[in-house]
Amino acid sequence: MAGVASAERESAAATDDRVSRIILARHGRLAWDFRAPIPGNALCKWRRGEDAAPLDALHRPSAELEQHVRAAHCVAVSPLRRSRESARLLAPSAEPLIDACFREAELPCTIRSGLRLRSHVWAGLARAAWFCGWSDGVESFRAARARAGQAAAILTAQARGGVVVLVGHGLMNVLIARQLRTAGWRGPRFPSVKHWAFGMYSVPNSWQEG
Repeated sequence: MAGVASAERESAAATDDRVSRIILARHGRLAWDFRAPIPGNALCKWRRGEDAAPLDALHRPSAELEQHVRAAHCVAVSPLRRSRESARLLAPSAEPLIDACFREAELPCTIRSGLRLRSHVWAGLARAAWFCGWSDGVESFRAARARAGQAAAILTAQARGGVVVLVGHGLMNVLIARQLRTAGWRGPRFPSVKHWAFGMYSVPNSWQEG
C-alpha cells in the first residue's frame, strides 16, 4: 500500500500545473556483450553492433518511471534504436518527438592496437581520450556540449506548462542537465546513468512565462 501511495504522490507532482518539468531518463539495458575481449582495432565494428542491438527483454523499467511517462504530454527520443524502443515500451501509444540533438555523444573508435581488452574497457579509454580532446573525425566534446544546449532549448519549449520526458542516453543526459541547471531549472547535478534511471528538473510556470 505504501508503494501505491508513493506512486500516486509522484504522479500528482508530475502533473502539478504550477510547474513545468523535464524528466531525463536513460534507455533500457541492451542485449549486447559489453565485457567480451576484443582487439582495439575492432572497436568501431563493436560500436556498430551496439547501435543495432535490441533491448534486453528481461530488464524492465520501474513503475515510477512509467507513471511519469503516462503523465507527460510529450515524449522525446533520439533516432538511435535503443532510445526509440525504450520509449515504445514505456508509452506504446505515444507519438514521440524524434530529434538528432538527443542522440548520444559520439565516440571515436579508430584504434590501431591489436591488444585484446574487454570491450567496455576500450570504450572507456576512447571516451577518456575524447574528453581530453581526441575526436578523430567524430563530434568533439565541445560540439557535444553545444548540441546539449540545443537539446535543452527544445525540451524547454516543449515543457511550457507541462511535463516532458526525454528517453535518451547516459552522457548526453548529463550534458543536457548541466544546460538546464545553468538556465535555472532545479534538479540533480548529474542524472543517474543507470539504465531506466531518471532525473527530474522543474521551474515554476511563472518563471517560464516571464
